[in-house]
Amino acid sequence: MARRKRKDEAPDWVAPEFDEIGYMRQEMQAARASVATIVWAIIGAAVSFLLYSVFPPLAFLGGLAMGFGLYFMLPLFGIRTAAFKRRDWIGHGMIYFFSWLAFWIILLNPPFGDFTDPTVDSISVSPYGAGPMTGLSCLPVATGSVSVPVTLPNNSLYILFRATDNVGVASLTVNVTPSSGVPFNVNATSRTGNNPCIGHESAALLGGTFAAVVQLPVGTTSLRVLITAADPGGRRAAAAFNVAITG
Repeated sequence: MARRKRKDEAPDWVAPEFDEIGYMRQEMQAARASVATIVWAIIGAAVSFLLYSVFPPLAFLGGLAMGFGLYFMLPLFGIRTAAFKRRDWIGHGMIYFFSWLAFWIILLNPPFGDFTDPTVDSISVSPYGAGPMTGLSCLPVATGSVSVPVTLPNNSLYILFRATDNVGVASLTVNVTPSSGVPFNVNATSRTGNNPCIGHESAALLGGTFAAVVQLPVGTTSLRVLITAADPGGRRAAAAFNVAITG
C-alpha cells in the first residue's frame, strides 16, 4: 500500500527564484545591440549610396556585405556576443537588413541624391499663325515623325510637350534644323490652364507642360526638332522627331 503523503512534506519540485536583475541586464544588452545594429545600418546605407554613385551593381552587394560585419562590430560597442544564439543573430540580421534598405532608399532620393533622368514626352505639333493659341489642330508625335499641313496665313509651328523631373527641370532647349537654312534654337515657355490643342489631349494642361513656336524659314519642306531637358544635377533627357511640311 502506497505511503500517504504528509501535508508538511516538502514538494518534489520548487520553482527557481526569478533573477530580476539578470533579466533587466539581458534586456538592456539586447536593446543596446539593436541600437548598435541600426547605427551600423546607417553606415551600410552610406556605403551603398557611395557605391551606387560609382558603380550601381555593387551597391546592393556592398550593403549586404556590411551586414556580415555585425559579427565584428557589435563587440566594439561593448556588446557581449559570446552568449548569442542563432535566433539572436537572425533577429539582428533582420533589423540590419530592413533598416539598411530604408536608409538607402532615403539617400537615393532628394534632397540627398538624384539618380532619376528627366522625361520629355506627350509631344504634339500644330500649324500656327498670328493670334491667340487656342483651338489648334495639334497632331501627336507617336513614331518619331509627323506631317503637318501648313497653309497661309500660317507660317509657324506650335510645339506642345511635357518636360518633367523628380527635382525640377533646370534647363530646357529646343533646337530646330530646317531643310533650308542653318539650325537655330527657340524659347520654350511654361503653359498652364486650358489645353489649346483639339482632340487628343486632356482639357487641362498637366504640370511641366511647355510650348515653343517655330517660325518656318522660307522654302522649308521639313525640319528636325531636338528637345533636351536637364535637371539641377546635370542628368539629361532628349526627344528628337522629324516634321514634314505639307500644304
